[in-house]
Amino acid sequence: MAIRAVFIGVDRFADPGIRDLSGCRRDAVALHALFGDGVADIEAEVLVDEEATADRIRSSLNHVLKSASDTDVAIVSFSGHGSRDHRLVVHDTAKSDLVATSIDMAELALRFRESKARVVLCILDCCFSGGAPARVLEDSPTSRDPGLPLEQVGGDGRVLIAASDVNETSLEIGGHGLLTKALLEALQTGEGTISLVTLLDQVMACVRADALRLGSVQTPVMFGHVTGGLSLPTLRKGPLWYAAFPRDQKRTMSGTLDELASCGISQQVIESWRGQIPSGLNGLQLKAVNDHGLLDGRSLLVVAPTSSGKTFIGEMAAAKAAVERKRSVFLFPYKALTNEKYDQFAQTYGATLGQRVIRCTSDTHDQVSEFIRGKYDIALFTYEMFLSVVLSSPWTLGLIGLVVVDEAQFIADPNRGIVVELLLTHVLRMREKGVAPQLIALSAVIGDLHGFDQWLGGEALVTLERPVPLIEGVLDRFGRYRYRDTDGSVKSEQLLPGHSIIQRRDKPSAQDVIVPLVKELLSSRPDERVLIFRNRRAPAEGCAAYLAAALGLPPAVNTLAQLPSNDPSSSSHKLRECLHGGTAFHNSNLIPAERVLVERAFRARDGGIYALTATTTVAAGINTPASTVVLAEHEFLGEDGRPFSVAEYKNMAGRAGRLGFNERGRSIILADEGVSPDFLFQKYVLSEPEPLRSSFSPGDVETWILRLLSQVDAVPIADVAKLLVGTYGGYLASRADPGWHDEMQKRLEELLREMLNLKLLEEARGMVSLTLLGKVCGRSSLSFASTLRLLEMLRVTATPVTTETLLVLVQALPECDATYTPLMKRGVSEERWPREVSATYGANAARALQAHTADVSTYRARCKRAMIIHNWIRGTPIEQVEANATTNPYQGAITAGYVRGFADAARFHLRSAFDIASIALVVDAPSAEAIEEMLCRLEFGIPPSVVPMARERNLGLQRGELLALLRAGVDSLEKLKALSPTDLAIAVGEMRAKQIVVMLQQGTAS
Repeated sequence: MAIRAVFIGVDRFADPGIRDLSGCRRDAVALHALFGDGVADIEAEVLVDEEATADRIRSSLNHVLKSASDTDVAIVSFSGHGSRDHRLVVHDTAKSDLVATSIDMAELALRFRESKARVVLCILDCCFSGGAPARVLEDSPTSRDPGLPLEQVGGDGRVLIAASDVNETSLEIGGHGLLTKALLEALQTGEGTISLVTLLDQVMACVRADALRLGSVQTPVMFGHVTGGLSLPTLRKGPLWYAAFPRDQKRTMSGTLDELASCGISQQVIESWRGQIPSGLNGLQLKAVNDHGLLDGRSLLVVAPTSSGKTFIGEMAAAKAAVERKRSVFLFPYKALTNEKYDQFAQTYGATLGQRVIRCTSDTHDQVSEFIRGKYDIALFTYEMFLSVVLSSPWTLGLIGLVVVDEAQFIADPNRGIVVELLLTHVLRMREKGVAPQLIALSAVIGDLHGFDQWLGGEALVTLERPVPLIEGVLDRFGRYRYRDTDGSVKSEQLLPGHSIIQRRDKPSAQDVIVPLVKELLSSRPDERVLIFRNRRAPAEGCAAYLAAALGLPPAVNTLAQLPSNDPSSSSHKLRECLHGGTAFHNSNLIPAERVLVERAFRARDGGIYALTATTTVAAGINTPASTVVLAEHEFLGEDGRPFSVAEYKNMAGRAGRLGFNERGRSIILADEGVSPDFLFQKYVLSEPEPLRSSFSPGDVETWILRLLSQVDAVPIADVAKLLVGTYGGYLASRADPGWHDEMQKRLEELLREMLNLKLLEEARGMVSLTLLGKVCGRSSLSFASTLRLLEMLRVTATPVTTETLLVLVQALPECDATYTPLMKRGVSEERWPREVSATYGANAARALQAHTADVSTYRARCKRAMIIHNWIRGTPIEQVEANATTNPYQGAITAGYVRGFADAARFHLRSAFDIASIALVVDAPSAEAIEEMLCRLEFGIPPSVVPMARERNLGLQRGELLALLRAGVDSLEKLKALSPTDLAIAVGEMRAKQIVVMLQQGTAS
């Protein structure tokens, strides 16, 4: 008996309207490899993705079925989308012409009947029913015939195995369709041969069990029979299998990049990495591969210092996932970091290697639709955006093969930790349903892991080794530097002559030490670059300015030439002054384009920036390594004066040491007057980072429960506390106190009654689930308290509620109240803001901002934010917005960072407020279109007329350019296309004008 076969798998579809899949190609390749290794007398072909066109499939079917003799077995397998009218959707299927571009089941049945083969076995791992998570083409026409024509295929010697019954879905698990996964396992069970009947019994039982784990019902069906029976040989993995799935064969690597080819990673990818790591894998990366199974799909927590190569561990895992046609998602704490990595990944993996790289950061140009339709290979998200999307589109998590969480120590952050913990909890909970992407968590140095790795279900790779050794110490006001050397010994040196530290202002300040210190550092090493951390924006700018004036450095000519000129802020002018003196600052007063230019220039050997001052957010992964890091303060401002934790200090200090530039890095803490150098040395240099902790707070249990319930369907009332146990905080609490679960369950009883009364929950037969309003609230960015406050304000606000009204109400939420708003506490200068709100938005809006505060300062701050945002979205030049809102430039100055911060906070919470209002008010809420327009205006700071131009992703127009075009009378794409190159250059600059003209000529803008 000879076997002739064709194995077909389609994950990628040419029509952008057809959702891509993740396991179908792998299905076909696995079956082809297993049969090829296990059957000596076989002729088999595999058609996947671009090869699996309708014509190519028909040609292969003709060959397989017509060449088979009456003693042969012919096998045809198809993994991919089915349509609701019983067609197989192939790579070049067009939704607009489904009949002509797909393969009808009736056609397949005719070909099977005409074949001379003794047995034709057809395996269909697709479905003709179901929704988004299933292998079915959504929106395909439903057949007029309610029956399923699969039985047409069946008959004597003609056997069809379909993944699911007519009204069921066909799902994926572990990189395969449920049917193919079960079939692969059954074909390798036992010795000798296995009868077709026994094989199908095993397959059906396995598929049903796996489907139940996924919360679904899937029952394979079989049509046809074989007189006298049919047995297939038991199959074993061999060379073909290990060539297709090299991670199944254990290898130990020595560290050269070329060895990665044995894992299936392409030579093209390897060559692209040589520029990043020409010497090959470092010790950390090699341990991840050899000792912790990174390329074998095992989950891993990596804790290592800054610049140790952690991110590349995630990149290696993504490259291996790409080999297996799995999608990868990278999660970051900040938009700036997400955008930096996107630029890097888009160049390395997109432009060079042809992978589809997308990003989602809640901005207008987000590629959420591509993510939902699976049209990506690598997706980069901020934490909040990822959690929002996977909760609103739950099936998307099942399409992901790898999740990389960068800066995972943010799980302990008082403000952001809840989001990190909830998204990780959701990923871990989905394992119960068989959805288990590889999870790589990357963290800066932390203290005791506190069971974090165990909760994640992966191994821990922890190291304190750095590519560039680091010395850490404290500098006092006499120039003495006490430090811990790289061998751990404590030493002292007179780093500065005592006479060089002089009082430069009316009282002692950090400037007295910083100026002579930076002079000394820059004169000591030719490649020295100094990064100075300040705890506020104003000191960061002032520090860069006085260093530029004092150091006498040459200007950063190239960076100055590239700075955007439209809509400059007061900080933009200050940056230019600093760059003329070889220094710069990095804070939120700068627009992204300015920050990117500063980062690039500071990294480059000839970038012209020798000293960079920055606020603490630079420590969170932004690529700005320095030779020396200086910490001028020891506490945050705007956060109740909270001192830096040891872990936060270590992360900032870790920026010191530039690989390839310095033999060692150096961290210097300045001991200000009134602070003991010995105290700082003991607390920060000699101490270990604090143990990792959860951000869960029993005082905010309502918010946690609401958000956890949004991740699940109905649950028994008695099991609600188990949702908390599943979090990292619950895991730690249960480990410390076995009775914590029962105590929490008692506490939750009253909370659940309150949620039922508020119509956020509903109960049926002892099960509770969120109502529609509850789900919207649970998936929002708002706390439980904010949700209740918003609902109350909506009930008392005059209807209909407009977009502008909702924008004002957002300012009265606790999240916005927590946003620091510079305000003169004394005098009458700030009394104008309530009057302006009343004149602009109406007296009702001004009264609404009085809710839930007896503090007039809080009320005025709300009104001030509302009016600053109003001026921003009108397109008022940023310098004018700053000047109008600043009462005293020396006390409470409003800078561009505050303006954009207020707008970003409003934008972040406005969508949640709209979702809640649209359910609570139904017909009296603003339209979704109006909200989307307002979100775009908040992001760019523009009037409505130029929103369409701002939405053009390919043009990439920024606020200053949009406003300059508007002043030139251009408020549409048509007018932009008609503008002469000369007038365009006058508006946006010659370089940008040339870029825009090229894009318009190429037709990249619609």
